[in-house]
Amino acid sequence: MSTSPMQVSEARRFQQLRGHLSYLKLNDAAEALNRVLDQARTERMSLTAALERLLEIEVEATEARKLAARERFACLPEPWTWPTSTSPPSQASTRS
Repeated sequence: MSTSPMQVSEARRFQQLRGHLSYLKLNDAAEALNRVLDQARTERMSLTAALERLLEIEVEATEARKLAARERFACLPEPWTWPTSTSPPSQASTRS
């Protein structure tokens, strides 16, 4: 099984593109690259549509990371609930 120069060139271009995305810290886009390119081939997507899908994946991941960071640093109080005891309150706890 031999590979044609076109296949080698395409594989090299894929690795370069993945490397560029990683260098730019677009890690989620780099991870999704193969899936998006396969989807573009099977659905005959335009280059613009494929690029938009790839960047959409990165934007959604970035938004999720930012939201998680805001929630972590918001200093919100811990969630709490009322006790779920089924017994009636004792006399000592109801007297003022």
